[in-house]
Amino acid sequence: MFDCGMIDSDKNHRIRKADIVFVLIIGLAALIGFFILQMYSKEGSYAVVSYDGSGMLMQISLEQSEPKYVLITYPNIDVGKEDSENIDIRYADSDSGSENVNIQEFSEAEWGKFREENLSSSMEYNVFLYKNYEISMLYSSCPDKICVHHRAISMTGENIICLPHKLVIKITGDGKSSIDGVAY
Repeated sequence: MFDCGMIDSDKNHRIRKADIVFVLIIGLAALIGFFILQMYSKEGSYAVVSYDGSGMLMQISLEQSEPKYVLITYPNIDVGKEDSENIDIRYADSDSGSENVNIQEFSEAEWGKFREENLSSSMEYNVFLYKNYEISMLYSSCPDKICVHHRAISMTGENIICLPHKLVIKITGDGKSSIDGVAY
């Protein structure tokens, strides 16, 4: 009655000409979209670093040719020798909600000394490098290391995100933050 299990041999299960044309049109539209995005993207001049969605921790000018290393350690964490003379230590503003986040910048020589002496597995940290209009995440104590495996970023709108540490590094085209307003 219902012919369950019987195969109708008259039906052709082949790819039709219309199917091929449809796939080609979709592929061509994707390729055109990719080239348009590449054509209108521009190299960023600043990077905005934020923590836990609470505003800007720091803003970095990417026009610097000398490599700079930035170590960010998280709340209730020992960052090693805080009384060193050559190391710039900044604490995030208490208004931003991230009052215990420590930010340290190092030159290449300073980073080599500091890393060997102080970077331990017992602290939560992210280390990124910026030079020649690029930022790359070098080290992180997060378990998945997705942020470390991300390629270097340099174009406006690109970002590196470390979800376990709630850290976002975003490339912008000008010196302004991408925040339009704050709702209370």
